[in-house]
Amino acid sequence: MAVGEAMSNAAADYLAAALAIMERHAMHRDRIDWTALRVASARRAAGAATPAATYDTIRWALTQLEDRHSFFNPPERGEAAMARGECDRDATVPNGLLRTDRIAYLEVPGFLGSAQHGIRYADALQAQIAELDAADPVGWMVDLTGNWGGNMWPMLAGLGPLLGEGPLGSFVFPHHPPAVWSYRAGRAWIDDVALAQTSHGGYQLRHATRPVALLMTTRTASSGEAVVIAFNGRPNTRRFGTATRGLTTANDGFSMPDGATLMVTIGTFADRLGRVYGEAIEPDRYVEGDGGQVQTLAAGWIRAAGQA
Repeated sequence: MAVGEAMSNAAADYLAAALAIMERHAMHRDRIDWTALRVASARRAAGAATPAATYDTIRWALTQLEDRHSFFNPPERGEAAMARGECDRDATVPNGLLRTDRIAYLEVPGFLGSAQHGIRYADALQAQIAELDAADPVGWMVDLTGNWGGNMWPMLAGLGPLLGEGPLGSFVFPHHPPAVWSYRAGRAWIDDVALAQTSHGGYQLRHATRPVALLMTTRTASSGEAVVIAFNGRPNTRRFGTATRGLTTANDGFSMPDGATLMVTIGTFADRLGRVYGEAIEPDRYVEGDGGQVQTLAAGWIRAAGQA
């Protein structure tokens, strides 16, 4: 595209709409020179004939918001496509096992999918917890090393029996009151709105205070980090591995006319104790190496904590 070549009206309107969303909602909007950003974006999108031809410019503009977390989903990965179940085929579900040392191991992957698939995810996680709890484990190992993020709410709904009922954390906003995350009766809530649920009333652990070890790495990101934060303040819980990615901020989705979605960072995670994040989460015990080394150290702590 030649510099200075005019965009079509459709492309210019689309780009303007995206920038207006950013200016209205971005967490650091007060830091941004919006006139300069619009000028630079128009130069980058010069000659765009269609809205789709502005996608790369919109992705670039999102990187200028100084939050490291905002991003753009094209129509095939947008919220409307997600709600229709078009991404469910790629969604993963949790799995677990009882180790030979009688520690219950849960692998909690990232999640993207429809609300219905979110119920299946939460149900699968609670079913694993119920099955393992029936074996009377000495403690729990929650593996978040591969949890890249996605939708945090089915994760919290599924892990509710381990997290406990009540507040789990919050989103802290620069211009609005905090919004509180909680778990109650098989549902994950934001304030008074349930955003994910199991298909039943939620399982209750036989022994709610058994130790929980969280396994994490730099691959643990975004909603995976929200899960780590939700456990902060739970008694008898420790983190093992390396620091997380550092995307401990809240994104909100804004739909574009063609079905694409702007995911714009609007706030910061805080835990149930009131600590505000916005950066990487450090482990209680730093372990650099393969997963086996992390599990070995975590298992040693679980056994010792279970006997204390």
